[in-house]
Amino acid sequence: MKRSLSIKILVLTLTALLGSVAVTATERPMSFSGGGVAVPITDADGHPIGADVTGSGTGTHLGLYTNAGKIFFTPDPDNPILVHPSGEGALTAANGDKLVIVVADGVQDITTGLGSGHFRITGGTGRFANATGMISYVLQQNFLTGAYEVTGVGSIDY
Repeated sequence: MKRSLSIKILVLTLTALLGSVAVTATERPMSFSGGGVAVPITDADGHPIGADVTGSGTGTHLGLYTNAGKIFFTPDPDNPILVHPSGEGALTAANGDKLVIVVADGVQDITTGLGSGHFRITGGTGRFANATGMISYVLQQNFLTGAYEVTGVGSIDY
């Protein structure tokens, strides 16, 4: 009887301890694809220096999403047909949770519209509040219409 009581107390103690351990983030594969429109931002002389980006798509951990962000372009000093994007945006899932991404590095050819690089995940809201991760992306943009398509593959930790 005494041994049975000790085992029950041990089980209850372990259950209480395990129940109070914080849930840790887990790295998971992530992918998404979508498209939208990039509206040019110009300098005082009318030269494009960036874009306000909006769009939508589907992605793992997001489902259907919308996106909005701002991108700026830095000309490549060694190659006049390349620009390096910088900026950030948010992917908003249907339930309102937001995932914030920053352009970690990238390059885009202004003659073909083809770009590639990495997005760094820097948090968000809801289940993505402390999210981290890295996503490789490929982008195709039509500079005449502003339309773009993007695909990303990488990992997310939340």
